[in-house]
Amino acid sequence: MFNALHNALIEWNRNTGDRQKLQHTYVTIAVMFVVIAGIVSLVDSKSGQDLLVVTVVAGAIFLVNAVLWSLLESTVIARLSGRHKK
Repeated sequence: MFNALHNALIEWNRNTGDRQKLQHTYVTIAVMFVVIAGIVSLVDSKSGQDLLVVTVVAGAIFLVNAVLWSLLESTVIARLSGRHKK
């Protein structure tokens, strides 16, 4: 089981770029905090709701990064790579 997880992480590391890894990290953090907030809210609902703020922040960062990177790719990087080819 450990070897399968280790091999999957190595393959993921090989096949994904730095930006994709960062986006995957934000999603993973958001999912982990949703689960933790759900478990904590079974004991104390106010604390569980407070933990959901972290999830909302991680989700907002994920969306802002996705939009900004798409704009950056389509405008700046595409133009710069076009100049180097000439």
